[in-house]
Amino acid sequence: MFLPWFAQEDLSAWEARPVSAATAAGPQSYSFHDVHRRIVAVEPPGPPRSEGPFRILAEAIRNYDIFPRRLGRGVLRRPVQVGDVVGLRYYLAPGLHLFFASRVYEVIEEECRSGFAYETLQGHPEAGQETFAVTKDPQTGAIVASLQAWSQLAPPWPRLLSRLTRPLQYGAGRAALDHFERLILEKYPPVK
Repeated sequence: MFLPWFAQEDLSAWEARPVSAATAAGPQSYSFHDVHRRIVAVEPPGPPRSEGPFRILAEAIRNYDIFPRRLGRGVLRRPVQVGDVVGLRYYLAPGLHLFFASRVYEVIEEECRSGFAYETLQGHPEAGQETFAVTKDPQTGAIVASLQAWSQLAPPWPRLLSRLTRPLQYGAGRAALDHFERLILEKYPPVK
């Protein structure tokens, strides 16, 4: 749904929508499969530190603070829970924004892994599922941010448009990992 820069997002308009039929049908032979993973920080081995990088990213993900502000802004009512609808106000061009939403179907809360997964709703330009997560390797202390997804353009959009949308989508995944690194650097700047 296109929005002018001044319009408010409306999650309630999306909350009654079902998961899109193309999403419910699952990945197809022409679907895109993405895995973006990056070590974004290192903590001491063992469980996550209470104020460390793992906890910073776990909180950011639960609050749908995933993409840099230049790309868009997550919209949600509370930290994500199963069944919640989360929206994304995507900045397509100056003054022209897109707004679309997805429903959370899994929340991950383990000692060394945190995140959530959602699936797109009817009216979303893409059909698919995506998981956002942060993990800590308790042996090495490595903190890994990851995004994993399958997607395709949702009908009635013709697959031909993928040539235009695919670079934007892939770039957003890479930009999310950059954003996670910046969140860590804001809290723990490098020592000079």
